[in-house]
Amino acid sequence: MIDLIIPGLLDLPVYELDEEPLVSATPALHKLLRYADRVSSSAHDFDSLLIQTLGLQQSALPYAQALQPLNDNTKLVFKPVHLKTDMNNAMVYPVNVSEDEISLLIKDLADFFKQDCEIVRLPDDHWMMILHECKPVLELPHYLTALGKKVTHYLEQAKTSLDWFRLFNEMQMFLYQHTLNQRRMRQGQPIINSLWCWGADAYRGEKFNDRHWFSDDHALQALGDLYCGHSATLDEMAGCELTPQTIIVELSLLKDLKSQRESELMTTLLKLEQRCIQPLMALPDMQLNVLTAGAENLHYRPGMRHKFWKKPLSLSQLILHVNQAQ
Repeated sequence: MIDLIIPGLLDLPVYELDEEPLVSATPALHKLLRYADRVSSSAHDFDSLLIQTLGLQQSALPYAQALQPLNDNTKLVFKPVHLKTDMNNAMVYPVNVSEDEISLLIKDLADFFKQDCEIVRLPDDHWMMILHECKPVLELPHYLTALGKKVTHYLEQAKTSLDWFRLFNEMQMFLYQHTLNQRRMRQGQPIINSLWCWGADAYRGEKFNDRHWFSDDHALQALGDLYCGHSATLDEMAGCELTPQTIIVELSLLKDLKSQRESELMTTLLKLEQRCIQPLMALPDMQLNVLTAGAENLHYRPGMRHKFWKKPLSLSQLILHVNQAQ
């Protein structure tokens, strides 16, 4: 069975979906929705889905090790964020800032804390922090999972490692006092007052060389290389002979939902149809397991298309049904 992980598919804002044109433009997706079995899910983020799919015995994935497998130092991945706090809660939000400004901010951060760590630029506007001494907190969720969520309990975990807690607090103080943030405060813009750090968890040597792994996300490709020995982009799927041992991670919908930038969901859904759903649904005798990181997953077998009595179901209708059931 091919595992297609599409987080956010059942979390789309229904009011932004023009149902009739969407149904017409995405026939393969709506064939899947009509005939597939809907199965309840307990995994509500894509890291948990990957851990379940691979059968790993851990709570978080080793992104840092995947991105720099030859470096044995303690390391983690991070993104600058706006951390909004009140008496009881803390929530993580993305920040819109120019490339030059964020590069200067991270360079100044790296220079100031060079005795504690080294900071390296990664693709996709991510950074890696290579720590010289202290040990960071483990089992933190991916940045995309943390965005817009309450993260108070994760921040409290930092206190279990006093050296890391001290360093992290000093970094937050540095960010707050930086000239970029002082200017943003004067202009009424949210400041870059924290870092969301994750991916420091250990890799335990598992190998799945019989699996094919596809994703357009750089960090997810690195995970594929680590666990499966190879990975490829979604466009490269067209030239591959897919087997039931295939994992496809498609994050474009989730990135649209979590971004502050204006995005056209219809455009993203059309790309999803053309690059993933349509070619997968056309495969003869191939079972498809669509994992949504929502309340329900979709299990499809080609023989299901003969159940002609099943009523058509639009994406909007399914999202409304799932929301009402929760």
